[in-house]
Amino acid sequence: MKAPKFKEFISEKVERSDIQVAVLTKVNADSKSVVSNMILKECKRRNIACHIINTSEAWVSKNDLEKGTLLVSNIDGEDTEIEFELSKTICFTRAGVLEDETGLALLSTFENAGAFMINTRNGMLTCDNKMSAYISFERDNIPTPRTALISNEKGLLHAHEKLGGKYPVIMKTLTGTQGIGVSIVESEKSMISVAQSLWKFGAALLLQEFLKFDFDVRTIVIDGRVLASTKRISAKKDFRSNRHREATTEPYKLSDDETKVVLDAARSSGAYMVGVDHAIVDGNYYVLECNGSPGIGSNFSLYNTKLRDRSYAGKATPDSVVKELFNYLTQDVHRKHSFTKEAGFHERITIDGYGPVRAKFDTGNGTQASMFTVDKIDVSGKIVKWEKDGKKFTSKLEGTSEATRMNQIDKRPIVFVDLTFNNKFYTDVPIGLTTKDSRSTFLINRDLLTRFKVNVNPNRKFVLSSWIERSDGNDTRGVNLPLDKDE
Repeated sequence: MKAPKFKEFISEKVERSDIQVAVLTKVNADSKSVVSNMILKECKRRNIACHIINTSEAWVSKNDLEKGTLLVSNIDGEDTEIEFELSKTICFTRAGVLEDETGLALLSTFENAGAFMINTRNGMLTCDNKMSAYISFERDNIPTPRTALISNEKGLLHAHEKLGGKYPVIMKTLTGTQGIGVSIVESEKSMISVAQSLWKFGAALLLQEFLKFDFDVRTIVIDGRVLASTKRISAKKDFRSNRHREATTEPYKLSDDETKVVLDAARSSGAYMVGVDHAIVDGNYYVLECNGSPGIGSNFSLYNTKLRDRSYAGKATPDSVVKELFNYLTQDVHRKHSFTKEAGFHERITIDGYGPVRAKFDTGNGTQASMFTVDKIDVSGKIVKWEKDGKKFTSKLEGTSEATRMNQIDKRPIVFVDLTFNNKFYTDVPIGLTTKDSRSTFLINRDLLTRFKVNVNPNRKFVLSSWIERSDGNDTRGVNLPLDKDE
């Protein structure tokens, strides 16, 4: 009997039939969604259960934290019901899921329940929002075209001057894929006209300096490793290089310098799998944007993800890219949740509109929403008016959390807030408001700790954030915050 080659032996060993795959999308399994069907095809080849979940139709029937299972109903609009064992589930998120609250809720449920996400809610939203991505790139010193967020005509003209005052200039909607929402404007008159037209429909806009290049490069990165890359050449009738805009593609081999820029951008995005677009202008590399649900329908070059030297494996079809993707994902070691950062049991969090607050990270807190102690609460129908330290807020009532304290039920109205922790911005964080005396001003629950992706050290505090300790209780400059009573 002929002994198998080492590469074949390894490939055979990593394939597992007990893995489950969920694809969150807004289209049904019988649609022509390229990536979803390619994933489905590869899973069938490997005898892996794969389920396409239409987020417009599906809902979670049961979330059993003790068993580690999630029961999802009506995944296809035909009453199909599937139970997922979260420790064995790989969940792919497609861009359409971000378009409505139902999709975002399903995404968050899978993530918080413990499925392995490609990608997490935060990673997807960072990639989807071009300004968020730009801020991340700027923070991490990644070369990218100069960009400005604009909301009115005066700001538009000021931003244009800040970007160099030259034409043409690129105008983009804050979200959008496949080149939709991207315009090139040649004069002040056309710039104002395009902006006014888009503002009329409620679009948030970016202004970006124009960089002249004949092609750009899309690189798919998984877990900090280059998977595939393709050269995208714009159609003569269109300045955009998206394949959906009739651009042509051909295999492209990255240089070492390009690889570094691309991997830095992927790391900055926070996504496990991401498409990074970059261009070469006058010998310099510029990252244009990132995509949390990249297409795989181009002519690619493939790289060996098994090796850290990122060796070039030659030309590849889209099917072979997906095959290599699953060769990587079916190895248990590559599906470890990224809880790599240590946090203290107390950390500083900044709540948008309120300011910094001392938060207690409670791994034992399984309540529906993190608790925030405020001064006043007034619930009227679906509106919550609340007050903290003289600052007044009006929020939509998102639900009610019932927490047991001292054998009594504390009913807390749930509202959404945006907050910043460890230099990252988190949107639509559910918090349960209470006016009852508590040992902690802000008590973080397990769901939010999962979004933060931290390990909590019960013997340390303020590991990932700074705090100014003062004996008078004024813990941060200009903001009076009471000391927690357990200190």
